[in-house]
This record gives sequence, structure tokens and C-alpha cells, in this order.
Amino acid sequence: MTCRFAGWLLVLCGWSAGAHADECPPALVKPDAPVPGLVIVSLDDTGMAFTTCGMADIRRKRAVSRDTLFQAASLTKPVTALIALTLVEEGKLDLDRPLVGYLDGPYRHDQALLGGQPVWDTVEDPRLRKVTARLVLSHRSGLPNWAFGEPLRFALDPGTEWKYSGEGFSLLAAVLEHISGQTLPALAAERVFTPLDMRDSGLVWRDDYADRMATGYDTQGKVIDAMQFRRPVAAASLYTTPADYARFVQALLRAKPGSASARLRERQVEVDAAYALGWGLGVGLEEHEQGDCLFHHGINNGFQSFFMVCPEQRRGVLWFTNSDNGLSLAPSLLKSHLPGPHPVLDWPVLRP
Repeated sequence: MTCRFAGWLLVLCGWSAGAHADECPPALVKPDAPVPGLVIVSLDDTGMAFTTCGMADIRRKRAVSRDTLFQAASLTKPVTALIALTLVEEGKLDLDRPLVGYLDGPYRHDQALLGGQPVWDTVEDPRLRKVTARLVLSHRSGLPNWAFGEPLRFALDPGTEWKYSGEGFSLLAAVLEHISGQTLPALAAERVFTPLDMRDSGLVWRDDYADRMATGYDTQGKVIDAMQFRRPVAAASLYTTPADYARFVQALLRAKPGSASARLRERQVEVDAAYALGWGLGVGLEEHEQGDCLFHHGINNGFQSFFMVCPEQRRGVLWFTNSDNGLSLAPSLLKSHLPGPHPVLDWPVLRP
């Protein structure tokens, strides 16, 4: 494989086994869509290939690599979903039992989830007794995406409509910790990271991440002060590398029918037929007659990421960026790695 330099865009060599590495997409150098750093992982069920483009930190002239740390943002949710489904597999969690029934008392909501110290409110709304793990994983809990700095209130009645919710995953995490007697980071390490050899992944910030962490940039290319998650957030706080998360995505592609990994893609709800969009038990589904493709997006300030795998095609693609423009690459990257129609590209969430 050759390496080339074009303008500021540094293309580094990657390892390939089975899958095929590509050139860096021309969209990176367009003035209206700058993406300082990008790592693309092309994968199938036998191997993966990495294409690394640009800079993890422009000022320090530090290039991205397969081992650069990124904020994975909402790519945390499929990890939390897999933890839950392993507990379902063991009979410790029932997808259809009300989650608050597992707790010793009422659910306490943390209004300051991103801060150093929690600020609690107790949720008394009787509708909480209708919220199950199935509804949380398929985003039908009726809870809002976030309730920062205010008490938790329902946006919809549980089970009535699809509404994307990070707060639902916080409720689920409280139950996972209670029934297991372990913290969420310990559960993630035991049930996901260690089995998949994800040695560079964690749900809370560590000071030794600093030298390997990508710097986040806004849409204009200005540096964003990155959040340092000192407490785990089940929906958003994963720190990981492209190499690590590719192992997780490949596990979804290789999953045997009936396994916890395979259950993530069990279709639960049609979200919007106009985009062929449904949702499973932790991932989005682009619905096709020949078989659904599963995907998820990640959006934190300064970081955008995405994966899609199509089991019937036996291949997929994952990418991480340190830019608020990262999802603008979706049309070109899906076209080149997963040829065919992708109605979900018109979903407004993927056009931020």
C-alpha cells in the first residue's frame, strides 16, 4: 500500500486482511466541509482494513491512526444494549418486565450527569412503571433525550411512539448495575471489552488518554473543548479507538442467530417508512427486502461517527471523525463501501 500527501491531508497506511482499504474521500478537502481527521474501517466477516486521513490535532501536527482515541458519543448505546442482552441471555433481565420493578426504591434521576457531582430528583410519575428494557432499547420509553438541570419528565406515554432517548439508557444502566452488583464500566469490561479484546476502550475519562485523544473541531474548524466524562454515561461516554470499535462492529456482523449480539437487530418498530427506517434492540435498521442493514450514529461536540453493517452482504463500514462535519461523509462512504440504495441517508438526523 502506498501513502500520499495532498495539501494538508496526510494519508497513512493501514493493515488489511480480507476487507479492502480505500483512498481518502475527496470531500475531506472541500472548503465547505472540512474534516480534520478521519479513520475509515472497511470490514467483512473475515477481516478489516483501515484508511487513516488527516490530523488528530492540527496545531500539534499529530496524525490520526487506528489507535487514536475518539469520543464515540452515541456509539456507546449499542455497547450498553449488548450488556443488557447478555443479562437477558442469562435470565437475569426480562425485556418486558418494568425496569423500576428491579430497583429497591423509586428511580432517582441525575440532573447533572455531565458534572462532577450528581444532583438527584425522584421520579414519581406512574408511567415509569410501564417502561421496560425492550422499550428503552427500541427508543419507545417516552422519556426525553436528556433532562439536564431539571427533573425528569415524560415527553410521551411509554410504548406509543418512537422517540430517541438517552435518559432511557440512564434508567436501564441503573437497573443493570443493581441486578449485577457491578458498576457499568465493570460490566462493559467483563461482557464486551475483554471478550472482544477492546483494550483501549472505557466509559470514563482517564488522564493517560490525553496524549492519544483526538482534538475535536466545530463546523468551521475551530477547536472545541472536549468533555471529560468523569462518570459513566450509558448513552454517550465511550472512549475508544477505531481498531477497538471495529472489533465490536465485526462481532455484530459475525453474530450467530439467537446470540446476544444478534438480538440487537431484532426489529421492534418502524420509525419512518419514508427512510426505510426501523429500530431493533439497540441499533437502527435500514429495512431491505433482502435483509436489514444495522447502523448507529454518534454525535458529541467535536466528534461524529457512524457504522453500518449489512449481514446479507457480509460487509460493513465504520468511521470516526474529530469534526462536527463528520456525518457529511455518509453519502460518499456508504456508496463506496456498501453499494445500493440507502434511504436512511435522507433521515434528518444524518443531515445535521
